[in-house]
Order: sequence, then C-alpha cells, then structure tokens
Amino acid sequence: MFSVWFVLCIFSMVLAQDPVANIPQGRIVGIKAYTEGSLTPIEIYYGVPYATAPKGRYRFSAPERHTGWRRTFYAHRIPPHCPQYGDQDKDNYSEDCLFVNIWTPRRSDEKTLPVLVILFSESWVRGGIPLPCQELASEGIVVVTVMYRLHLLAFFTLRSISARGNLALLDQYLGLLWIRDNIAAFGGDPTAITLLGHSAGADSVLHHISSPRSVGLFQRAIIMSPANIWKAIDEQKGVEGAEVERMSRQIAHSLGCHNNLDQEILRCMRERPLSDILTVFSNDTWLKVMQPVPDTFLPDSEQFLPNSLLVALSTTTQQNLQLDVMLGANDLEVLNYNDDKHDELVKRGKLYMSEYLLNNAIPDSLRLLSLDQSSTLPTLVEAIKWQYWNERPNSEENVLNLIESLGRIESSSEWGTGIALIATRLANRVRRLFAYRYSQPAGVDLRGLQYNFTGAVHGSDLVCLLGEPMMLQVARRPATTQEKRMTFLLRRHLLNFIKFGSPGEDNWKQYKMGNGHIFDIRDKESLTNQHSADRDVRFWLHYLPELSSLLKTAEKTEQLTGEKGDNRLRGGVFAMCGVAVILLLLLGVCALLLHRQRSRHFTVTDENHQ
Repeated sequence: MFSVWFVLCIFSMVLAQDPVANIPQGRIVGIKAYTEGSLTPIEIYYGVPYATAPKGRYRFSAPERHTGWRRTFYAHRIPPHCPQYGDQDKDNYSEDCLFVNIWTPRRSDEKTLPVLVILFSESWVRGGIPLPCQELASEGIVVVTVMYRLHLLAFFTLRSISARGNLALLDQYLGLLWIRDNIAAFGGDPTAITLLGHSAGADSVLHHISSPRSVGLFQRAIIMSPANIWKAIDEQKGVEGAEVERMSRQIAHSLGCHNNLDQEILRCMRERPLSDILTVFSNDTWLKVMQPVPDTFLPDSEQFLPNSLLVALSTTTQQNLQLDVMLGANDLEVLNYNDDKHDELVKRGKLYMSEYLLNNAIPDSLRLLSLDQSSTLPTLVEAIKWQYWNERPNSEENVLNLIESLGRIESSSEWGTGIALIATRLANRVRRLFAYRYSQPAGVDLRGLQYNFTGAVHGSDLVCLLGEPMMLQVARRPATTQEKRMTFLLRRHLLNFIKFGSPGEDNWKQYKMGNGHIFDIRDKESLTNQHSADRDVRFWLHYLPELSSLLKTAEKTEQLTGEKGDNRLRGGVFAMCGVAVILLLLLGVCALLLHRQRSRHFTVTDENHQ
C-alpha cells in the first residue's frame, strides 16, 4: 500500500510541475492550462523576449537579437504591450515589448507539430487586445503571437541607416528568425510554419510575401481582413517615404529637437522621456503616414522593402514563391472601421442616410474603381441602389437595416473587389491560392459587441477562430451552441490549410487566373443573406464597368448622330432612332449580364482598376 501511495505522489508531483524549455538564450519555465473537453494540458510561455528592449540608445533602431539570461526565465505573465494610439490600459505598456507568446500541446513522443505564427494589430498605430490561443493550440498545432512596435516608435525615419523606419516589419522579421531557430524546443516544426495576419497584421503578411528578406521563413500564409487593402492595388493610396520623413522631422521639431544634423535630431529624440513621445500619438494629422514605405534610400544589402506593395505584387519578373496562401475578408468589414461615422448616420435618421448614400458613399465606391464619370454616374448609382439598397418609400424599415445596406455597399466595393484584385496578382506568384469571404451573421466583434446584422463585421472572424477563451475575454460570456458550431467550421478550414495546404472543402476551388473563385464561409443552417462573394465581385468588376462602357458608347453615338444632316427634323429622327437602337442593345446586354451573374465562377482580367 505504501508503494502505491508513493507512486501516486510522485506521479502527481510530475503532473504539477511547470513545463520547461531550453533554448540558447537560457532556461524558460512556463505554465500549464487545460481546455474544455481535453485531458492533455497546453503549455504556455508568456513574454519570451526575442529582441533587446528598444529603448534608450536602441529607440528608433532596427531590433537586435536578445543575448539571453543567466538564471531561469519565468514566462508566467502576459507581458506589457507596446505603446499605442488611444491606449486605455495606461498601466500596462512599455517600450520593452518585443516578446513572443507560445502555446504548445507538446507531444509525448517528441514528434514536432505545425506552427501558426499570428501577427495582430488593429492598425499601424493601435495594437489591440492580447489573444488567448490555448484552445486553438489544443487542435494539434503550436501557436505563437509576435509583439511589435507601433506608431512613431515604429515608423519615425530620417531616411538613413540609423533612423530607417519600417521597424514594425523588422521586429516581425526578427521574431520569425527567432521562431525558426527556437520553436523546435517547444515541440514545433520549423519547416512547417504558417504566418497568419489580421487587420494590420494581414498587411504585414503581404509585406513579408513581397520582401526578399522573408523568403523561406514561412511556408504558408493566411491573410485575414487587410486594413489597408487598396495600398496593394492603387498607387494613389500609398504613402511616400519623403512624406513620412517630413512628418518625422516635424514631430521632432514639435518635441524640441531643432538641430539640423540628423544624428543630433536622433540623439535628442532618444533622450526624450516616453511620456513626451506619447503626446504626439493623439495628433490625428500624423496617423495616416505612420505605415511601411519602400526603403530604397538604404544600400541594397540593407533594404527590407525594395518596392512598394503595388509594384512587388504586380511585377511578373520576380520568381514564383513556394508558398500556399489563403486570402479573405468579411462581408461587412466597414462596420467597425468607421464606427463614429455610422453612429452619426444613425442619429441623423433615414433621410440623411439616403442623401449620404447618393452624394458620398456610392460616388466614393465608384471613384475607387474609376467609374465616377459625370455622364454615367446617375445610371450607375441607380444600378447600385437596385443591387444593395433595399429602402422602400414610406417604409418602416429599421435604421440598422439601412446601415447594413450602406455597409454592404462600402464593404463589397472596397474589400470584396480588393480581395479579388490582390488574389489576381498573387495567383501566378504562389503555389496554391484560396480566397474566401466570411459572412456569418450575428457575430461578436473585438470589443465584445454583438450586431443584429445578416453578415460579419470586422473582427468577428478572429473571435470565432479563437473560440470560447476569446468570447469570455471580450464579451464576458460563454459561446452559444451556434457560435461553437461556427468556430468548429472555421477552424476546420484553417487547420486543414495549416496542416495540409488546402482548406479540405470539395466546393472550395483554388483561385486561378481565368477561373477566380471566392468561397463563402458561413453556417448554412443560419443563412439569412443571399449575397454571394462571387456575385458581388462580378457586379463591381464586370457588370458596372461594362454598363459604364455601354453608356459612353450610347452617348458618343447620340453626339455623332446629332452632328450629321442638313435637315434638323431628319437629324432629330435619326438621332432618336439611333438612341432607341442603342438603348435596346443596352437592355439586351444588361439582361445577358444579369444572366451571367448566376454562373459560379468569374474572371478578373483587368488589373488596372485604380
């Protein structure tokens, strides 16, 4: 009996021991956590430093490898986040923030597992909440989140080697190097790494796909809801390096760094207390320029972004990448990016929303695709209203339904077409490409708010992917049965892609040139909206441009008809006949186009939508 109790005590002590990992930097001790329905613990290592703290003389410099520690490093607590715009948690930020967090279901047979690396920030100036990944890791993968600098601390540049900018991307790059060199100690396979980015993290993944420095550091990529999606499509949406430098010097001057010498400006900025640096974070005029730019001012060996995203993704001379890519967005993305605007619309009511639709939203969407010519604008506006705007005269329709219709117009024109155009550019560059649109209704966003919409707002896909722990964190409630079912569905697609390079869905075909297909991810049992991704893309990238072209042809024909003939009456009759013929042809073509929309696949052939 004594021997039995002794063995049980030893076994209990072994189970209670904290997990340990040994890497060249030193010994790390983590914690264990158990997920619902699993008897296998998840090992968690919080706040493992991958770079030297970027403060003091390291502020505004490229990150340097962390040299390690002599004693045991206890990775038990969520580390402080990097300083960011609009920070509400003022007691939990620090410049010393370059850490990775690791969740691993380490196998007892010591076989390595696929690795998922997550890059997440709401924008280039705002980070976001810490992500709980233990439930995702319990699916048989090692999950790593990488923390990186934001705002001025990431993008201050004098366009020199000592103040080069693009530090957020360089932080991520060093984090990827750390993961490649050390993840085996946590049970991960360094040759099976998937890089997943959400929002600005998705923009980051696009930059790493474009950068020659990041080639080979990951084998698969998942791009979810890029924040600046049209930066990769329209050169007018990008920011020039000279503009970021001008703003950086202006900011330095505002903080009392007036010297004309770059080294003196840099020294002055490094000596400023963090509280002074944070005062500029609230200046909205500087927000839009705080983003990555090409660093062609550096020597070739030092460049991380030798080209803009637009050039890098459009260049056909670059070598193909041995990379599998999954790319997508939500169908109501805009209903989180512009919360203040939509709140104002709700306050002003339906009449104001109708005016905003006609005078702002639709013209802006058409301008995005260079379809806002004055001669064709009225007809195109009516076509868009017919397709998306379900307002009826004197109807009692809920204002939120009108907001959803407005959001669907803006989201389908910007993110829907943006995903299709980026996919077209990537299709010939990568090994396999899968495009999707997440449109599950009644989701919870990253702030824990739930909307009564028939589609998915920005961030609801990430909450769904991370499941119950994320729901408890942001919404302070457990997930419903329907939400759990959707988590299972979304995870199944992404886990199949992470492990095998394919979503594992028979109806989800690869996106190829000449045969573009965007898969709708949604629970068929709760399907309420009938908009499909393929149909929306065809409407914006095929139907509207062809309609615009026909309208212009009709206009030119009318003008030519009116110029011929000496007899005004005869000329008028000929003109009317010509217009009638054109209108009949236009009606027939419109009917044909509407019929073609019912087909499943579409082709994006014009890459010059600006």
